[in-house]
Amino acid sequence: MCLGVIAVLVEVREDNGARLGVLEDGSLVSLAFVPDAAAGAHLLVHLGIPVEVLDSDAAVEALALRASAGSDQNGGPK
Repeated sequence: MCLGVIAVLVEVREDNGARLGVLEDGSLVSLAFVPDAAAGAHLLVHLGIPVEVLDSDAAVEALALRASAGSDQNGGPK
């Protein structure tokens, strides 16, 4: 089973007409599926592709639940 990762978008770039984002871990991703994403947004990333902009409060709550369940940010064991 794959779990989506919650990541913070730290920078938005343009490259030949394509919107790209830099995530907090330094990953460079396409923002094609989340065209309204702005720096500081929490994104749900599935298979390396941001698929949803999350409400900030909901994202923080989900991360806290994962932490309290004994898993890391990506859903794996600590």
